[in-house]
Amino acid sequence: MVPMAHGRNVSRVTVTADVILFSILTRESAEGTLVDISRKGVRLTTDQSFRRDQKLALNLTLPWDKPPIDVLLAAVKWARGNQIGVEFIDLEEDNQVLLNTFLQSCGKL
Repeated sequence: MVPMAHGRNVSRVTVTADVILFSILTRESAEGTLVDISRKGVRLTTDQSFRRDQKLALNLTLPWDKPPIDVLLAAVKWARGNQIGVEFIDLEEDNQVLLNTFLQSCGKL
């Protein structure tokens, strides 16, 4: 378990995978690389600048032969250098099942 801000604890999986970020406000897109993932969010690196509380949609291409996971709504919780922490807000049930299956396959759920 890795402690998170606000006293929460979640199991995280260290993973290197592609992510596409879409700004909800401007509809601009950016590419990034996942650093770790949990059932509540991700940490990633990107060359694009993001600010705290910025709303995003994400497309996560995890290292397995399943479809990418689409996160309909997420929020930037922190940004430090080229890394950002993103919390999932709206994840459809089938994508939540895919995420849970991935985390279980890594022994982290």
